[in-house]
Amino acid sequence: MSKYETAQYKVLEKDGSFEIRSYESYVTAVVDEESMKGSRGFNQIFGYISGNNAKKEKISMTTPVMNELAHGKVTTEFVMPSHYSRESLPEPDNTNIQLKKKEERLCASVTFSGSVYEDKIKEYEEKLRKWVAAKHLKTIGGFRLARYNSPFTPPIFRRNEILIDVEKT
Repeated sequence: MSKYETAQYKVLEKDGSFEIRSYESYVTAVVDEESMKGSRGFNQIFGYISGNNAKKEKISMTTPVMNELAHGKVTTEFVMPSHYSRESLPEPDNTNIQLKKKEERLCASVTFSGSVYEDKIKEYEEKLRKWVAAKHLKTIGGFRLARYNSPFTPPIFRRNEILIDVEKT
């Protein structure tokens, strides 16, 4: 069991490492990135939750840390604790950080362990897209990489996921 709050969802279907999930709405702190290399976005948002915000308020760490990867766009996002709404969160001091509400959504996911690198992300994205196509589901937008563990967790114990929004049927 994780010591961090996690974005809330219900598993509607499970097939090995693949799932269809219904996510509740949540708020994220987001930074646009040029690439997934480095930790610039992570560090900026970590600063925000550490008190670099209008209220100098510390905000609890949650999971997963996500990267949206779509059409040349890369973001780093932290899910905010569920007791916050978009309006109740302190405004970031850093103008690169945006607060966004994510509405309820249906997602397909595939879970994998280990270190995350470009070829592995691509491999699991392709596996998930094939699984979704076999289910005759229509995808919406790009995909997200979700990571649940600190970089200090041994790779074999890390939980990673690829998530793709799908249309409700």
